[in-house]
Amino acid sequence: MPLGAPVRAGVGGGSVATAVVSLVVLAIVAIAVAHVVAAYVLAHRMTRIRRLRVTGSPADVHMDFEDVTFASADGPALRGWYLESPDARASVVIVHGDGATRSDPAIGMLELQRDYARGGLNVLAFDLRGRGESGGQRNQLGAGELADVLGAVRYAQHRSETPVVLHGFSTGASLALTAATRTDQVAAVVADSPVASMRAHIRDRHKGVPAHLFALATRLARWRFDADIDAVTPARSMHELGDTTVMFVHCENDRDVPMEHTLNLAAASLNEANEVWTPYEGGHCATYRHGPGEYMHRCLRFIDQAIPSRVPAARAV
Repeated sequence: MPLGAPVRAGVGGGSVATAVVSLVVLAIVAIAVAHVVAAYVLAHRMTRIRRLRVTGSPADVHMDFEDVTFASADGPALRGWYLESPDARASVVIVHGDGATRSDPAIGMLELQRDYARGGLNVLAFDLRGRGESGGQRNQLGAGELADVLGAVRYAQHRSETPVVLHGFSTGASLALTAATRTDQVAAVVADSPVASMRAHIRDRHKGVPAHLFALATRLARWRFDADIDAVTPARSMHELGDTTVMFVHCENDRDVPMEHTLNLAAASLNEANEVWTPYEGGHCATYRHGPGEYMHRCLRFIDQAIPSRVPAARAV
């Protein structure tokens, strides 16, 4: 190189730096997109429903019934059946859990409905949206299903002016507890194996998903499918039940929903009239099937205490 010739900066140094920055940006964008896609897939999976058929009917347990259709509080048509009991002192609305129907054989739903009707109570059993024969396509993680329960309460009141008792199982029990805080038409609740919050329950079913990905999935579920995972959190609303009494049932050996859910809910309640029954054997929502006699004895006694029998009006002489 001739003496005095100018020295040029490294040729291509700027372009290499630009390329590196571009690759880093592309990698960040790719990671972000991958996270959004993964979260959307999870949101889709959380709200997807495997619709089960309604198997059997009250006729199989020798009971007369009426097929009914009524509207959820926010629109969808819900299908169910109604068992009318002469001179009923109350109406029991049965709320099944996730992944079930109004005829769930694992619980013994048909036999339970028969026993309530023979015990002098009207019975309304129905399918939540997207389940069984009801309208709807998505699991809304409690937000829409809560409107279904409120619609069922309204329909039960339309059929009979008697007090309403909600009897729910698993997530259906959590729906019942939450619905009872949204209306003054519920006199009592039987909560069999409830979950303290829908968020905690669903999170437990997706333990392997990173926390940030799960959080993003719940936001996408709310935005895309109107599925609000925080709509049903009875642990936060138990104090709003007022005079509505609750009978909790939860097996100690429940492997699906730990008994601590019920104990925490009972502790959050301010009503000393509430009852907690924790038999050891039975499993998740299987206490009735394991011992139907004692189960119905306790439920009917609880309802009698919560809703005293109506005394017929004296006839004019």
